[in-house]
Amino acid sequence: MCDTRSVIENCITFYQALDHQSLSKLRELYHDDARLIDPFGQHQGLCAIQHYFDHLLSNVTRCWFDVDQPLCEGDRAALSWVMHWAHPKLQGGEPLALAGCSILFVREGRIAWQQDYYDAGSMVYEHIPLLGYAVRHIKQRVAS
Repeated sequence: MCDTRSVIENCITFYQALDHQSLSKLRELYHDDARLIDPFGQHQGLCAIQHYFDHLLSNVTRCWFDVDQPLCEGDRAALSWVMHWAHPKLQGGEPLALAGCSILFVREGRIAWQQDYYDAGSMVYEHIPLLGYAVRHIKQRVAS
């Protein structure tokens, strides 16, 4: 197994049970100066990434990922996934699902760069009563 594939497999294992993981394991996955980018912002450095995950997980009651077979080439990888999560203030705390994908670059045996792509509206905004109605309405108008 190539170095990149091994790193990605460890990443997948971590995310499959994200809400049951110690965030200290992020040090094994992410390079000290890694950059994580998603629709909500950019997080530069391991400390910033750990803080971001700590904040995210403190606000949910569940969070895990189903990840498809990774595509690896050289030091790059692509993952498609579905995040399952529950927040006590959204949908009555019932589990929600969000599809997305990630592009990752590996350096020195750890993730050095990751960009996550997903619909932030589907993740949060559509589940807030008045805002959700507006976002869904706009999506329907654009689609027709």
